[in-house]
Amino acid sequence: MNKDVLLYTGGEDFAEIINGGGYYVDKTAYLKELLITDAIKNSLFIRPRRFGKTLNMNMIKAFCELNYQNPGDKSYQQKLFVDNGRNLAVAGDDYKEFREKIMGEFPVISISFRGVEGNTFQSAVSGLLGIIAELYERFLFLRESVKQSEERIKQFNEIYSFCTTKYKKLSDPDNLNEAIVICGSFLATLAEMIYREYGRKILVIIDEYDVPLQKAVIAKEPYYDDLLEIIRKISVTTFKQNPDPWLYKGIVSGCLRIAHQSVFTDANNFTSFGMNDEPYTGFFGFTEEETRKLLSDCGLSDKESEVKEWYDGYRFGDKHIFCPWSLISYCYAATQKDIYAPQQFWVNTSGNDIVSMFAKNSIDAHDSGNVDRLQQFADRNIIEISLKEFTTYPDINNNMDFDIFMTLMLHTGYATYAEETYSCDKVKIRIPNNEVALCFKSKFENFYTKNNHHWFNQTLSLVDLLMENKTEEAQALISTMLKEFLSIRNSGDELYYHGFMVGVLGIASAAKGISFQEEIESGDGFPDIVLKNDATDTVAVIEFKKGKNERLERIQSAADAAKQILEKRYAEPYLAEKYKNVYAIGIGFGGKDCYIQSLGNLAKASI
Repeated sequence: MNKDVLLYTGGEDFAEIINGGGYYVDKTAYLKELLITDAIKNSLFIRPRRFGKTLNMNMIKAFCELNYQNPGDKSYQQKLFVDNGRNLAVAGDDYKEFREKIMGEFPVISISFRGVEGNTFQSAVSGLLGIIAELYERFLFLRESVKQSEERIKQFNEIYSFCTTKYKKLSDPDNLNEAIVICGSFLATLAEMIYREYGRKILVIIDEYDVPLQKAVIAKEPYYDDLLEIIRKISVTTFKQNPDPWLYKGIVSGCLRIAHQSVFTDANNFTSFGMNDEPYTGFFGFTEEETRKLLSDCGLSDKESEVKEWYDGYRFGDKHIFCPWSLISYCYAATQKDIYAPQQFWVNTSGNDIVSMFAKNSIDAHDSGNVDRLQQFADRNIIEISLKEFTTYPDINNNMDFDIFMTLMLHTGYATYAEETYSCDKVKIRIPNNEVALCFKSKFENFYTKNNHHWFNQTLSLVDLLMENKTEEAQALISTMLKEFLSIRNSGDELYYHGFMVGVLGIASAAKGISFQEEIESGDGFPDIVLKNDATDTVAVIEFKKGKNERLERIQSAADAAKQILEKRYAEPYLAEKYKNVYAIGIGFGGKDCYIQSLGNLAKASI
């Protein structure tokens, strides 16, 4: 273990990492292809959250950005990229001509939409105004330039003043309308002034372009269409088919590929780079080679197999990719805190609970097909889906198509391509690693609680039916609930059904004040569940068996379970205590169905 390695968990500032002596996985080799190629005017990079998009965007900005006070001075970049003793790829002799042409040569307009959110349209627009104010503040010196016209300076001042003074006053319709106009025009206005000032084309970087659209969909009062108009307007005024003379290149990053006709209107010169698109499959995330070196540098080479199980599994093109956020967090905990046990890092950064929302919506809609396929996926099976292109951000508040949901899972990092996937339409996907598998488990466990009133009311009803020996009604209800139940356990395993019944009866019994006991010693063995209510003088002794997913198999399994209650005398202690109602109930499970065999009230039979 090497505690001298300085790891910036969540580090997104390239200069801070380099100047601070932090560990950096070199991605500068991709700069030449990205910034020189004339055929690609605008690039859209699609990757899951926390895969290094922001750090890479920041690195590009640091490499290209002009010294505004002293154009031609590249000492900042020279120190940051070349004379730092790290032997970065871009510092090599074969990049010399590239550095002379690109390094420190361009004005850069760089913004991130990550923080643009809120429960109302006004709050989202207010967030955009804050971003604009911060951007304009960096270029306040333009107001003093003799190269700028009075009209341009006036326009600059009006935008800056509005953003800094009216951002909290958008309940006024006039202010809101003016804010919408500013949000759609601020970038082009600033770019034209910068171009006039320096006579150099401008690199435009927009990070997390789709976050505002995602937040707009899941808000209590969704405002997707209104916000889409603003994002589209920014695109229209920036990334045109016939671009303004001031645009050098545009680089945009996001999590989801939304169709050009929805967002990048009139920008058909965009080239999208998804997870399988060369030459950038290794640009985001850590490759196997990079991961192996990181672990070695941290003195954690012996943890490689464990790290692979937890944080590997993503497949971008022909490369295995590790989640960088999780890997850096793991190495930091191991080297600085002596915590070696793998933990969930990446999943805890997800701001919107799309997994739980999809499961809940599918269950509420009684869509057993969606639930069954989601169960197969959660059981870490490989499933096949049809990839969907999004013309709008998917409305995860409604019961969406399973293929749409799973395409969203691919983009957001909850799923990855299986090794045998080759098609561009029909693809095979799976859960990438242990970290994500545990995420699904926790989401499902949290879903089946008192907080889900529909589910909780069903559990209360089931306890009542079993305690009254109403087996036909109980059988129908259990079968219904099984079709709505999701577990991390495979449904072919008896533990799946045991976990299901323990969870269902446990929370409901506690709410009703009924004693719930699991596998306690009774008679000559350990019955699966015993429910006991002294107030009604009633005990239900319940035993489970798993059969095949066939009716006769379930009937036989239920009979065998009921027979076991008698043969092992599970009910004897309660008969000896003179309970008036002692029901012996055998339940046979198979697939998403069950059959119940009751031996009736053993207390009456013993009289």
